[in-house]
Parts: sequence; structure tokens; C-alpha cells
Amino acid sequence: MINEFSKRLYSARKMAGLSMAALAEKAGAVVTKQAISKYEKGLINPGSVVLIALANALEVKVDYFFRPSTMTIEGLEFRKKAKMTRKVEDRIKYQTIDFIQKYLELEDILNTQTAFENPVTQPLVKTREDIEAAACEIHEKWALGQGPVPHLIELLEDKGFKVFEVSEFDYFDGLSGFVSGMNIPVVAVYKGCDLARKRFTIAHELGHLLLDFSQAEEDNIEKLCHTFAGALLLPEAVMQKELGGHRSKITLWELKKLKGIFGVSIQAIMARAVNLSIISPSTYKSFCIYVRKNGWHKEEPGKYEGKEVANRFKQLVYHGAAEQVISFSKAAEFLNISAAQFDEEVLFVS
Repeated sequence: MINEFSKRLYSARKMAGLSMAALAEKAGAVVTKQAISKYEKGLINPGSVVLIALANALEVKVDYFFRPSTMTIEGLEFRKKAKMTRKVEDRIKYQTIDFIQKYLELEDILNTQTAFENPVTQPLVKTREDIEAAACEIHEKWALGQGPVPHLIELLEDKGFKVFEVSEFDYFDGLSGFVSGMNIPVVAVYKGCDLARKRFTIAHELGHLLLDFSQAEEDNIEKLCHTFAGALLLPEAVMQKELGGHRSKITLWELKKLKGIFGVSIQAIMARAVNLSIISPSTYKSFCIYVRKNGWHKEEPGKYEGKEVANRFKQLVYHGAAEQVISFSKAAEFLNISAAQFDEEVLFVS
């Protein structure tokens, strides 16, 4: 019978990206693949020696296996490149779940939950105009004005979103969903990617979370979320002001300027321009050909110098440690570092 240990062992193995055979080999001669299968099915339980070996192999503490694991993420939407395997997808999924479980535990300890409320009153999307209206409403409700959104991750964290930065897998873009049974939105994004791409991915995932695409064709939903991301980061009024009502051509200087100010790639800017009929479809097609020819789809000109970092979880950990609400060892566990590493980072100012 599946028990708490069974579920936690399975989760830890998926997080580590190990097959049962690979885990048995990494744990040494103390356990077999067949035994691990029985553990995960709840047919038998390991002794202390095997338990410690499994914890070491999976790089978790022994007590990890005995914490409640009732949390899941519903409506999970992955944005990824074709080469991502199911194994890697599972790793990211279970790493995200583990992070969110820690996050919610920490908020409970500190009694510092942030409620989420969808700012879009009519989330059902039928047309592009619906997306534009939703983006405008978000700008109004969240008091974003018509200027750049400088710290998108920080904004979402303040609004009750849980943001997880994935450190590995540069071919992963992002995922989103809601904590099962709770009105808590979750976004995961690759930590090390180009900032403009990172911001666009977060805005794209925000579209999945805030809008209702139940009446849209399945193969069109990703395009609609792209459109939403562009509308959120580059409002129509901004595009009209910066580029005018209609253009036959747009210079690279203008595109680099917009990228540097608004933190949006030149490819996304041009896609936004064609969506707003500022440029014609033929002009956009010529641009896309030029992008491929010059390798801009891999690395494009222009730079955004802003910052996009998820800091709230770490801030709460340090707050709890400073106020002695959580121990240093617990704080280190939350941050996945050793107690010695945490000690080195801590400096109290009174």
C-alpha cells in the first residue's frame, strides 16, 4: 500500500532524474532495483542503513522521506523546446513541487501568506481584443501605468504568485499552474536565460494563469499567450507613441532602444507591431527571414540591463532566522545549502 515514505521516495528520485536501477547503483551495494520498486509501492519499508544510503544518493535529509506530501500542481502548462525528455520534465515538475511545499511551510511558520486575486474580471478569451482589454485592465488594477514593468518577478511575488527559478536545463522556458485545492498560482522559469526572454516567458505563463482559453483552439493557445505577453509588456499606447500608427520599415536603432527600455526582445517587438497593424504581414515575414539568416533567433542585438530575480522566499528564510523563528539548520534546509554555508552568509546588524 502506498504510504508517505513511498510517495516521498518517488518524488526525490524524480527530482534527481534517476531510474530505480541508477538509484540502486548510486546508493551502493545496500539496496537493489527490485527493493526500491517495492519501497515505492509501499510493500516493504527500508531499514536505517538503506534509508541513510538512499538519502545520501538522492541528496536529501532522512526526514525528507517522512514529511507530508499532499500538494500537487493542477493545470500544469509546460513551455519547452522539443529536445526536453520526459525524465527532465519530471525533474523540473518535482523540483517545483518540492520548492512550493517548502514555500508554503515557511509562510505558515511566519504567518505571512499573500492572497492572490485575479485582476481580470472577464478572463474568457475569444478574440485578440479580449487579450488587449485584459492587459489594459491588469495595468490599471496593478497601477502599472504605460511605462516599463521593471521587476516583473517581484511584482508577481507581491501579488501572491510563487515563482521558482530552475537552475538547470537551458532548453526549458517555463511552466505554470495552481496549487491543488488552493488559489495559489505557480510559475517556474529558467534562471539563467536572457533577461528579455525570461520576462516574456513569465508574462506568457501569466496569460495561462489569468485568462480562460476554454473556447480557443488548442493549437492556438500558445500564440494567444504570446500575444498577451506582448500586450502586457508593450501596451498599445506605448507602441503607437514610439513607432507611430503605420510604418513600412523600422530601424534596428529603434528596436534596440525599445528593448533596452522595456525589456522585450526585438523579435517580440516586431511581433507586437504586426499584431497592432503598425507593420504589414509581408514586412514582418521579411524581418523573420532576416532574423534566421543572421542568427538573431539564437542571439539578437541589443541589451536589457534590468533585473529579474525571485527573492521573496530567500528573504522570508533570512527573516525567520534573524528573528529566531526558525533555526539555522532549518533555514539551511529551506535553501538547500549546508548549515556551514548558511553560517557564512549570515551577518546580523543590530
